[in-house]
Amino acid sequence: MSIQFTTFIGVEVSPDRIHPFTFVAIDEEMVIRSLGHGKINDVYAFLAGQSNALAAINSPMKTNRGLLKREKVRKTLSPNSHLGRWVNLRLVEYELLERGINVPRTPNTKKKSPRWMKLGFHLFEELDKLGYHLYPNLVAEKQFFECQGEAAFWNLLGHPPLKEGTLEGCLQRQVVLFLAGLPVPDAMGFFEEITRHRLLNNQLPLDQVYSASELNALIAAYTAFLSGTQPDKVIHKGDKEEGVIYLPDKPIEG
Repeated sequence: MSIQFTTFIGVEVSPDRIHPFTFVAIDEEMVIRSLGHGKINDVYAFLAGQSNALAAINSPMKTNRGLLKREKVRKTLSPNSHLGRWVNLRLVEYELLERGINVPRTPNTKKKSPRWMKLGFHLFEELDKLGYHLYPNLVAEKQFFECQGEAAFWNLLGHPPLKEGTLEGCLQRQVVLFLAGLPVPDAMGFFEEITRHRLLNNQLPLDQVYSASELNALIAAYTAFLSGTQPDKVIHKGDKEEGVIYLPDKPIEG
């Protein structure tokens, strides 16, 4: 019998120099129990404080191991792909880029990786010390897996989302989360509060809109929720040698 999780965590690792980690926890009813920002010690404390949890981390788990250089793997690639000549990325990133999903490319060494990726690698390496085991595990009370925020939103929309980090992109992603059942403000209310006076005086109701990092943490927590409660609604891509990511399978109904 598989573990019944009570907490579902999403962690976003970003290039932000002050607060590179954004983390959120939802329960089995999809109620948002906590949402925070901080440094690596903050996310350690947050994860360590859980007794039962499934955590989805929006960051590469490993550097690429050169799978795309291997003849056996290359034979499986589309001969018409414009990505075929690229090898300095993970197989899972190739698969997502081939679909048109804009995802970061993970180098083959930590030294070549940007700071935020290095933080993600370090977090993954330390999770076992916090009592977490790689998902799926039939007995572990605390488990984790790699997620990818942009790809998760792409799958739930069924097409490429609007540009990440823009106001319209954040509003769109928030609507997706709302339709998925998370108790976030309906982003359409943002437009109802805009008047000519408020627009001219820089008084937009931005307090109702989650940031890009918060949205990525929330979609990761939602993916953890699906993985723990409705695994038939989740797909996985990639290779164990370089890292497997889990994503929502089908678009939501708008």
